[in-house]
Amino acid sequence: MTKRATKLAAAMSLALIMLIGANCFAAVKPYFLAAGSSGAFNSFALAAGPAEGGGICGQNIWTFKNGAQGVDNRGTGLLETGNVWIVWNNSSNPTIVCAYIAVDSIIGQQLFFAAPASTFNILEPAGTPGANLIPTLTDTPIPQAVINVLEGQAFNAAPSDIRPEDALFEETRVLTALNTTNYDGLGYGPGPVGTPILSHFSTKTATPAIYALSGTDPITGQAIPAHKTINVGTQVVMVVVNAQQGSGQNSGHFGDSTSFFNINRRDLTFALNGSYAHTKDLTSVPGQATVPLNVITREPLSGTFTAMEFNIPRNSETSSTQELGVNPATGQGTTCPGAPCGNPLNLSNGGGFRWRAVSNGEELSEIESATTGDSLGYGFWSVGNLAGQSPNVRYLQVDGVDPINLGYVDGTLPTCAAPCPGIVSFANVASGNYPIWNVLRVVSHAPTPAGVSALISTAQTQVVNIYPDFLPLSAMGVLRSHYRQSNVVPNNGTGGACGATDSGGDVGGAVLTIQGDQDYCAATGIKGGRTGLKQ
Repeated sequence: MTKRATKLAAAMSLALIMLIGANCFAAVKPYFLAAGSSGAFNSFALAAGPAEGGGICGQNIWTFKNGAQGVDNRGTGLLETGNVWIVWNNSSNPTIVCAYIAVDSIIGQQLFFAAPASTFNILEPAGTPGANLIPTLTDTPIPQAVINVLEGQAFNAAPSDIRPEDALFEETRVLTALNTTNYDGLGYGPGPVGTPILSHFSTKTATPAIYALSGTDPITGQAIPAHKTINVGTQVVMVVVNAQQGSGQNSGHFGDSTSFFNINRRDLTFALNGSYAHTKDLTSVPGQATVPLNVITREPLSGTFTAMEFNIPRNSETSSTQELGVNPATGQGTTCPGAPCGNPLNLSNGGGFRWRAVSNGEELSEIESATTGDSLGYGFWSVGNLAGQSPNVRYLQVDGVDPINLGYVDGTLPTCAAPCPGIVSFANVASGNYPIWNVLRVVSHAPTPAGVSALISTAQTQVVNIYPDFLPLSAMGVLRSHYRQSNVVPNNGTGGACGATDSGGDVGGAVLTIQGDQDYCAATGIKGGRTGLKQ
């Protein structure tokens, strides 16, 4: 062989080795890469591992507050920052890597449906110690090999507290010009990229940007890939109060469980929309002292906000909104001297205040803080979110119904040392008696990636055996009537003669028994079930 041929053969061999190496590296793609619901953040971390019964993604975990971003690649300039967990199986040569950024449910879908695809960006360098954000799990410093697998990769899942049809409807409502007559527009636009919705407590923001569920992207015109919505389990929104102030009957403080144990839906509406000024407005027990009522609410790009909004203040009976009196244009970029601020939200209700938190974690931590006085707010139940925060936080019945157990005692939150399968029963949710619940979904590609299916399956198993964060769908005796939303034809997805795949909106839908809907389909031949009914 000539020297030239020898050099050529060597060069080809080197190229082949490099190609094989590159292909091996490229083959390691994120197994599960999600952006979405802050309420489901803990549940999926525990399913990923290394919790007892978990380990789907590995035995190493790293978490960090505001440690990663979802990058919108449509020329919007949007970088959606949130808390992050990352789980992997090998620190030097990972073959399975999973990650989840906690942003709002609607922001997660905004990132997922964008075309071109939104991508993951970590904000901390290799070797950074974790923040131990997931209860019962201990962090490991993040290695460079794991960062390499995730960086710049497209999301393959968007966990959401609401269906995609409801999320797009609410995104459009947020971007539409403020309408103070019916609040069909909330004034955080105009689009395609709207006004950042600001937290009162931190630098957290949530920025609306228009997207579509199918067809072409309204910003870029690129084709939107096919998707699938997978039902995971039933989540429960709980009304919680700061219990650190006062004790003993007739004190006027939320620490008095003999006076503050229940809130009916109309009074809850008046608290959330700023119509009530004092804690005594919320109890049927007379003789309460005059104590300011402080309300901490969420941003309207939140699935938690949307579930509360359409089940309570904006239901067909009441037709109000948590955004009553809120003008996003006031306060933007100013300190609002002598006037209330709309963004960040800083409104008086005549006694106390209405302030906004961004993310489920911030909402619950601020309710727990002694500096917020007699504050009221809400959040999705999970063991990590709420178990063990007692005695600083108590929960209330709604319409005389306990959200997590059959019988209410004093609103003390349960504690848990895993495994704790019996810590809550969700009996009043399974029967349809408790009014504020919705189904947790994961929006993903069609066909569903293997890693997404594996995480969903493990999360569903774990809530039965270890951490009861939500109610398995198999335990539900009821569903919510679906309705046309975002121009999608509704189907309740009841099963049996009705068919199994649901579609359309369902947040705030009327509660129906599953058996009744199945019998209706069998008798009438109407496959969608009893659709179009609102709570």
